[in-house]
Amino acid sequence: MDSTAPVSMDETPEPATKNKIQTFVFLDTEATGLVGDDTRILELSLIAVSREDLLSMKHSQSLDSPKDDVSKTNGTTPHSPVPKLPRVLHKYTRLYYPRKLITPKLEEITGLNNDMLHYLPGFRDVSAEALSLFLDLPQPVSFVAHNGSRYDFPLLKAELNNVSALEKFCDLQCVDTLTAIKDIDITQQKDKELREISEITELAESFSLEEMHDELMEAGPSSKRSRYEVDGEEKAQAVNGTLQSAPNQEANPPLLEVSLELPITPVKDHIPARGSKTPATPVKPKEPMELPITPEQQSRVYLPGTPGFIPQALSSTKKVRRSLNYGENGKRKWDGTKPYTQSNIYRRLFGRTFEAHRAENDCQALLEICGHYGEKFVEWADTFYERFVDIKPMWVKRKTFQLKQVGNSN
Repeated sequence: MDSTAPVSMDETPEPATKNKIQTFVFLDTEATGLVGDDTRILELSLIAVSREDLLSMKHSQSLDSPKDDVSKTNGTTPHSPVPKLPRVLHKYTRLYYPRKLITPKLEEITGLNNDMLHYLPGFRDVSAEALSLFLDLPQPVSFVAHNGSRYDFPLLKAELNNVSALEKFCDLQCVDTLTAIKDIDITQQKDKELREISEITELAESFSLEEMHDELMEAGPSSKRSRYEVDGEEKAQAVNGTLQSAPNQEANPPLLEVSLELPITPVKDHIPARGSKTPATPVKPKEPMELPITPEQQSRVYLPGTPGFIPQALSSTKKVRRSLNYGENGKRKWDGTKPYTQSNIYRRLFGRTFEAHRAENDCQALLEICGHYGEKFVEWADTFYERFVDIKPMWVKRKTFQLKQVGNSN
């Protein structure tokens, strides 16, 4: 009797691609400010692309990319061509009226003001419904945003929570490219160092001691004579009268005679003579006594909590900048700049800039950056994604307090 039982259809193994992200939705928001309780979305843009199309961007090149780009990064590495965008892209862009003042500084950055948006509705329940319909794409679906874990994801979740629409987005995943690109760069740097060490090791192993010995023997033994032997022979030839001057003194200058006696270095007498005095140790000058601060000086001194604190003293100090490198623990050292802003990454990779702080432009630029990293980015996203339900909202709607009217009982 055969002990093996047939496997039912219900017990068939699930495909390996079930848990892999199938649709990447690149997300960017323009809002009324930084992280805060009153930050509202002004502009929301999404660009969705399939997993296969994102992987195919690695070996493609945009038509407007210069083919003879000779610009350099760090003086050695040429810039990469901008990846070509896939033909199949799903785009969604909406603007909302925030019902609050847009400051002139924010208008200068985003190009949006209250006059442009006053006729538009704010983020409502129908806005959440439209967003849910747009995300009707092959699952699993993941949001992708630069610094999204700290800004874009919490802000979008706060707006969705404000209209009670979070239940429609429970299956979404989130990928922060700021963390992803940092980790990928660290891995690439370590791999590069390991390859260099391996190449040096292989080169060293290719040279054997026997081959080096044979090469030296073929070149012939070199005659090494000490200067004392040369001097002794010259003296003997001079005594016998056989030493003759060379016909060309400039071509063969005479050798200097070296004495066989060891030179004696005179020792300096450090014993002081009689009557001499040992110089006294100089006395450290005393610090001048601090004078009391006059009322006129008191008016120029800023006291934030530390007596005598003068802010002008800080401007005279020089800031020490450290180069960006990797330590033993894989962490970077900050050199005073922000090398991992999206604009700086784009410039470092492609040697060009894009019009930032336009939601759709930012989404497209981030798509091109991730397309450049290709399979490495996709593998990182499959491994380290976050769940949208675990993101903490940036703010929570305040509950309104209402007084209940109590009727007079007769």
